[in-house]
Amino acid sequence: MRNKGLKALALLLALALWFAVGGEERTEATLNVALELVNMPHNLMVTSDVPSSLQVQVSGPRSVVRKLSQSHLVHTIDLSGFKPGYHSIPLKAGSFSSLRGVAIARIQPNPLRLTLAATMTRTLPIKPVLEGRPPNGYEVTDVRLRPERITIQGPYGELADLKFILTMPIDLSNLTASAMVTTDLDLKNFHLAPKEHIPILADIQIAARQGTRTISGVPVTAAPQPARLQPAQVTVTLQGPLPQLKDLKPEDLTATVDTKNLKPGRHRLKVSVQLRDDIRVQSLKPDTISAQVGKSP
Repeated sequence: MRNKGLKALALLLALALWFAVGGEERTEATLNVALELVNMPHNLMVTSDVPSSLQVQVSGPRSVVRKLSQSHLVHTIDLSGFKPGYHSIPLKAGSFSSLRGVAIARIQPNPLRLTLAATMTRTLPIKPVLEGRPPNGYEVTDVRLRPERITIQGPYGELADLKFILTMPIDLSNLTASAMVTTDLDLKNFHLAPKEHIPILADIQIAARQGTRTISGVPVTAAPQPARLQPAQVTVTLQGPLPQLKDLKPEDLTATVDTKNLKPGRHRLKVSVQLRDDIRVQSLKPDTISAQVGKSP
């Protein structure tokens, strides 16, 4: 019987609030309620599609519905004690403690259907998936992954028979030099997950393809003494990296004969061609030419 005045005031305020809310215009809305699964047994995992949220249709005072629609609503489902297999979980209106003050007309989906599977752990090699080819004139000589193996956890039925894990496709179409490329595991068709989330690095070795090219009309010069050469041009077949060979022109090559210390007269001289280190002469036609050395002035 103490504090009668305060208790009476509280009752009056409660009645006033009840009349205010009860007399407020009512409305309907569909709320988006996030779904969380908690207390999953450590040796199980969900292998069925689970919605990230529930659609809950409610009705109630406009102010209450408006406040709920602006809130982050979460509904949790406790999976402790669940066994492997198929489960149909009914969603009851009374279990949505966050939706006080409104009436729940419908919940979708309902019931919630889950499939739980027993899990296992294995360490498997990683196999790279290469997509496309390097630009013309280049080729892949080696691909090494870091790490080469990874520990994976997943349903027994999916993981037991796997021999390796594939990477996501690695695009080679723009590589003209060796590169370290970051990639990931291709797990989209499985319910698998790595025990550790570490980057997968692909060390891709790219080299220029080797080939040959024949260039005609390469001019020959005499040095250090001038001479009249017959013929004055040769045909050179070169061997080396295709990208470098492709852009060569006859004037880019230097073909010479050595006329040092030669006496005036006709001589048969060997032709030499100066080249960069990664290109060599496969054949030279003719490889010797006639040189007419005149008398010194």
